Amino acid sequence: MLIKKYWPVIERSLKDTGYIYSPNGKPKTEFEFSHELTRSLTFMLFDYECAIFREKLSLSPTGWMLERESFLQLTEETNPEVIFDIIGDPRFRGFAPTLEIHKDIPFIYQIHFQGGSGAGWLVHNDETIYRKIDEVMNIGIELYEFTIDGYMRKEDVKDFLQLACVAYEAY
Repeated sequence: MLIKKYWPVIERSLKDTGYIYSPNGKPKTEFEFSHELTRSLTFMLFDYECAIFREKLSLSPTGWMLERESFLQLTEETNPEVIFDIIGDPRFRGFAPTLEIHKDIPFIYQIHFQGGSGAGWLVHNDETIYRKIDEVMNIGIELYEFTIDGYMRKEDVKDFLQLACVAYEAY
């Protein structure tokens, strides 16, 4: 079902972004250990150097789950207050973004956002899932493009956080 029904829509969305994407060609689904049979399909977007966004659609007999991750790359010129404001925002409490520091690559700071949503089959239909995949993917792209040069000004943090909270706010 993931390959026949959802992959064509996902692949079209990935192609429409203009970014490099994976998987290329026919994807493989994975079995997930759970209290019920669950299959999942993971897909990603890349800039020319690294991953910028990842989504995973999981389907079970009772419902669906859409997990997402965004990777924000910042250079050492970024004001540390910007980083603290992002990872310390109280709206992410319970599922806060994480910070990695890499001293051997141009983008020293990587902030990693994670989130997810889902529902039972009685609550939403396929069109809802397709719309959610596109919405979350587009937000992931906007987050990346917000700091595409690896830098964010202190005065831009509020706008960035408003966008990030649409897809990643912990409730």
